[in-house]
Amino acid sequence: MNEQGRLTLPAEIRRRLGIGTGSQLEVKVVDNAITLRRATVVPEEDRWAYTPEALASLRRALADVKAGRVYEATEEDLLAGRVPRRAGQVSRRLRPKR
Repeated sequence: MNEQGRLTLPAEIRRRLGIGTGSQLEVKVVDNAITLRRATVVPEEDRWAYTPEALASLRRALADVKAGRVYEATEEDLLAGRVPRRAGQVSRRLRPKR
């Protein structure tokens, strides 16, 4: 470690782990041991995809596919509002007013 607190990783370790100039590392300290690993960086514009809501939606979609609830619709169908509905589901536009 140098006076500025910087560590040098041996070249062989950097090659094995694919660490190069500009690589970001995640640092963890557990029981007086330091663990370094390459960090996975998610671009700001993609962070929505990792929210609990987005992940829950993906799980529901995958369950639908697994159960065979898959429909084919063209772009024209979607733009015209012709969207397949599950049995027993009522369109919001058709629900009676209260």
